[in-house]
Amino acid sequence: MKLFSVFTNTQHGFEGKEADEKIIALFYRHWFVIFSTLAVFALLAIFPFAVYIFIQPWLISWDLTDFFIAAMLVYFIIWWNGLFYRITMYILDIWIVTDRRILDNEQHGFFHRTLSEMHSSKIQDISVEINGFIQSFLNYGSVKVQTAGRELKFIFKKVPDPAGLKRLLSEVYNARVAKHKNGGESA
Repeated sequence: MKLFSVFTNTQHGFEGKEADEKIIALFYRHWFVIFSTLAVFALLAIFPFAVYIFIQPWLISWDLTDFFIAAMLVYFIIWWNGLFYRITMYILDIWIVTDRRILDNEQHGFFHRTLSEMHSSKIQDISVEINGFIQSFLNYGSVKVQTAGRELKFIFKKVPDPAGLKRLLSEVYNARVAKHKNGGESA
């Protein structure tokens, strides 16, 4: 059905992609980031029912059961909004590595995002940061890419296999510099 083809057809592209630019990799945060968030929200979903079990006799004696149910409904509306927000931010935060540049699409809220790009030929330093037992065990962390000058660092936050990403970015940089030295187009 043509109406829903927007959900199935893709050209693996993005706004501003040049015709001969090749996407090398897409990166999202590590799966454990969303898993831990979902675990917290699961506990928060159980919380009102646990409270109800402990205060049920008091609610019945004061005839406040309807009030508690209304409060629970408000709680779950806020809960659902928070859950939806976290899932949306996880899905929409993405880093794209092409043969020419790195793009960082960072979602700050439902209606606010920042799209930044860095040409791969401007990479000066790449560092990996893995903090704690869980990140070491599950092999995820942050990769910081520094450029010369006053440009801000690009930070790939909590991505899987940060050492592999560092190698990939180094390969992209080396290929871009080699192409530029051999008479290819400039950055």
